Amino acid sequence: MPIVTMRELLEAGAHFGHRKSAWNPKMKPYIYIQRNQMHILDLSRTVRELEEAYNFVKNLVMNGGEILFVGTKQQAKKCIEQEAKKCGALYINSRWLGGFLTNFLTMKGRLQKLRELEMEESQGLWENLPKREEMHLRKQLEKLRRNLTGTKDLNSLPQAIFVTDIKVEEIAVKEARKLNIPVVGIIDSNCDPDLVDYPIPANDDAIKSISLISSKIAHAVFEGKQIREKKQQEAEQAQAKKEEVSKELKEEIDKKQQVKQQVKQEVKQEVKEQVKQEVKEEVKEQVKQEVKEEVKEQVKQEVKEEVKEQVKQEVKEEDKEKQGKTIREVKGKRIRGEKIKQEIIVEKTKKKEEKTKEKIKEESGEGTEKETKIEEVKSKGTVRKKKLSNEES
Repeated sequence: MPIVTMRELLEAGAHFGHRKSAWNPKMKPYIYIQRNQMHILDLSRTVRELEEAYNFVKNLVMNGGEILFVGTKQQAKKCIEQEAKKCGALYINSRWLGGFLTNFLTMKGRLQKLRELEMEESQGLWENLPKREEMHLRKQLEKLRRNLTGTKDLNSLPQAIFVTDIKVEEIAVKEARKLNIPVVGIIDSNCDPDLVDYPIPANDDAIKSISLISSKIAHAVFEGKQIREKKQQEAEQAQAKKEEVSKELKEEIDKKQQVKQQVKQEVKQEVKEQVKQEVKEEVKEQVKQEVKEEVKEQVKQEVKEEVKEQVKQEVKEEDKEKQGKTIREVKGKRIRGEKIKQEIIVEKTKKKEEKTKEKIKEESGEGTEKETKIEEVKSKGTVRKKKLSNEES
């Protein structure tokens, strides 16, 4: 189904062009016939071009772009404002400010000023100001509203503009072409179609014609926004589904991780027990070895001590035996010496007795006294022998 029918265009008077004397030769492909010195536009070409422009605008808005509606002449002011507000697009319908696109940084400041003044007015901040200053601010706000009220939400350059009359909006078209911004415009028989990227051949002076084409472009904007919102909703739903799936996957992963942790803990406990047993065995062996070594050392020390004591005892006993032997030998030597002494004494005594006997014999008169002495000496000798015998025993 076509976007617009030829009947609708005929009823709107979109086929009427300008007089032959005012035509632009570049518009020849778009003119159907000449009648009464008036050019009649080819509406079949209008249907095709309008469909192309419609698809361009729809795709532009669908991909997040913004289009600016421009119509400052008297016939287009109301319909441009109405259609732009219907589809939520930006518009300029009072006066095109020179440099609106090429000097957008300055215009951005003015738009910011407009938003600030509207905010101050809504908050009632001007009530406390002097009357003269308040009147000055209200005039400034009115002027900004008159020229920029349809673009106050514009934060960056638009991606396309729609122009109702490219001859009246010549400055806007030139600025857009300078910045390579696509232009969608209604071209009458007196216009240059080369200045427009998406030309729509139609009557740009009839209110019905302007309203019909503007409504179709506005519908393209509205449809593009609907598709964009639908895509956003689908993207959000897809994102939500992804999040749900990711949540489920995360839960599964968490469960697996929990199971893994549990199994890990159990395995850890088993391994701990095994390791404890192994370590216990190893420690037992080590302790046994250490205890054996310690016991060996202790036993060695004890055995050394015992051996030392035994050796000391044996040495003491040997020493005692040696001392006993030496004492016996000494005693024997003493006894022998005493015996030898006694024998010598006995021999001496014998010799003396013999001498005495001889003397007695010689001296007969002294016999009795000497005999008594001899007996005494003998008695003494016997006494000494008894003493020696007692000491030997």
